[in-house]
Amino acid sequence: MESKLTESTKDLILVDAQVIYPNFGIKLTLASSHRKLLQISENFKTCDLMINASHEEQKAEALKSLNSLMTALNLKISELAIHQPSQVTAATYARLLQSVSLNNSLFTQPQSQLTLINVDVEKGISKHHHKQYLNYTFSSSNKTIERSKLQIDYVPHDSWWYRSQLHPLASSQIPGDFLLWFNENKCDRSDQNDFSLVAKSLNISNNYLLQALFYQIKFEIADVICCPPFFNRLPRNLPANIFQREVDSNKSLTGLLIKYYHLHHARPTAKQIYLASIHDRLPNSAWNGKWISNHH
Repeated sequence: MESKLTESTKDLILVDAQVIYPNFGIKLTLASSHRKLLQISENFKTCDLMINASHEEQKAEALKSLNSLMTALNLKISELAIHQPSQVTAATYARLLQSVSLNNSLFTQPQSQLTLINVDVEKGISKHHHKQYLNYTFSSSNKTIERSKLQIDYVPHDSWWYRSQLHPLASSQIPGDFLLWFNENKCDRSDQNDFSLVAKSLNISNNYLLQALFYQIKFEIADVICCPPFFNRLPRNLPANIFQREVDSNKSLTGLLIKYYHLHHARPTAKQIYLASIHDRLPNSAWNGKWISNHH
């Protein structure tokens, strides 16, 4: 059970942070810490921060909200992470937020104490959309709660289908350049460090499977992706083999990357993958974002 966060609220727990496909906003799931502990799971609130909105004004407000949340939780992404394709930057934010959330990141140790946050919700009417919008400002309540005291049964319902098969061994700290596509010189960042971290964390010995999962995480941000229905319908152009299983390797980006790798002993460069995505050349129109109109 979840509903949109529409009122200012105190002492919330960050339950999860995900990247909304395909417009690379960030969906936060929060829960109140005041409910009777057993009923808390009925009280999830979500808010969407459209940090890549096409309207500058909406984008600026969403970034302001996100920055207030990062400050409240004492988090900071690296400068390099900001200069990446928008889905990569959004994923970096989401992974870092997940690492201090109840759901936790695939790659970090769960924190024993969770910071409680306050949120101020400001309502207004959008000039562009002629409908109500919500702006969020987050702040720390300077209180924490013990994870072990929370009995929350949370399972994201629109995320990577493979996630439930994984039993990760989390590492302590993930580096600021983890899973980024480009380095300081705008060249491809090699997979070497990322791959060994992912391999250690996922604890999988099957090399083919490990490579497939690695590409899904690095190039399709599978570990943090979600796809809320749009007008109650899921779009048709979802990346194949992320939200639903797809065995035909020609139909998914990861399948094609692995085929290419076996032919050339290297994957396509991050730049090739990025250009294919913005020119709508990826299988099943993945990453093209065309199902969202700017006018709704």
